[in-house]
Amino acid sequence: MKKTIFTTMLFLGIFLGTNLGSAQSMIPKKCYLHLIGAINKDFPIEMNLIKINDTLYGNYSFLNPEKRMSGKEVAGSSIPIYGKMSSIDAFIIKENVPDQPCLFNGKFINTQELSGTYENSKGTKVSFDVTEKYPDGSVSLDVHYQKSFTPLIKKPGSPAASVQLLLLIPGESANPLISDTLIHLMLVKFSGKPIRMSQPEKVLEGMKQVYFENYLSTNEAIYKETMTSSFNWQSLKFMNVLMNGAHILSFYIDHYAFTGGAHGLMTRQHTVVNLWNGKEVELKDIFKENSEQQISQILRAKIYMKLHLPTSQSLADAGFFSDTIKPADNFYITRDGIGFYYNQYDIAPYASGAFDIFIPFSELNDVLIKGGIIRELVK
Repeated sequence: MKKTIFTTMLFLGIFLGTNLGSAQSMIPKKCYLHLIGAINKDFPIEMNLIKINDTLYGNYSFLNPEKRMSGKEVAGSSIPIYGKMSSIDAFIIKENVPDQPCLFNGKFINTQELSGTYENSKGTKVSFDVTEKYPDGSVSLDVHYQKSFTPLIKKPGSPAASVQLLLLIPGESANPLISDTLIHLMLVKFSGKPIRMSQPEKVLEGMKQVYFENYLSTNEAIYKETMTSSFNWQSLKFMNVLMNGAHILSFYIDHYAFTGGAHGLMTRQHTVVNLWNGKEVELKDIFKENSEQQISQILRAKIYMKLHLPTSQSLADAGFFSDTIKPADNFYITRDGIGFYYNQYDIAPYASGAFDIFIPFSELNDVLIKGGIIRELVK
């Protein structure tokens, strides 16, 4: 499914870090909440919600395939959401979907409970209630966030580089060995390089300093010669949780970078973790040997269906780099199936956008290792 995430990141880039700050809130300024509850008491949902000051973002999904609100067909059955809080712990959270988004209008009853009304696209309102829970097979997470900028030169009106970084790291764990392994993995994935340190704030500080040093060394001398205004840089990097349960943590990192030119570049990198041991899950842990060709055929058929391509047309003629779509290492897992994410330039030119191709478990029966990491999801 062709999909863009720029609007979400642009929203975060503009609003993260603001604070209405009049009345004292009982909710921490930074927190991650894994919430379980229901809409209208009859539609069980699971929500992963991140709060930074008065900004909220994350996703929610319906837990029962037969108990879903109508019209909610999205990749992986996970619906992205974003919203704002008032100073009295009230909030409005909206679905970040292109057509007829629904919204949650409610309040933090306490630090662990959210309650209010769910309004669909037709204006019909029903109740919803969710509570923070971490059942067996899930993990609590702490939020680490930095926002900063630096001018190119010490002069009014100077171009500047800005950076925002949001990292999630496991909180206290009954098994420190697994927790330490998971912390190191998440720090490596976020920084994009091997690291030795395990302190999240130091990792973020180091990333910020390297980014600013690169900005100054790349642009300062050229700017002093031209004195034009096209030297602003921007970097937004946010971690998000797609699934946290059944001993699986499926998270992704959105990264938007602008360093001049016609447009910035957006990438999304998914990671799946086995919460039994804290290690990264690979395709070989999920799929049987010699199943790549069969999975490729399913992926290819999904693209034809989503883009309404005639079967007589090759993918190459439709603008893709190849007629074969191989299963990507950039994949995610939900309670319903497995998704493969292809960034711009991965399988098609920039103008084609990113492709998020989701395959339900029911369509993968012949190629799945039933006793592996997904055993709690596939019965």
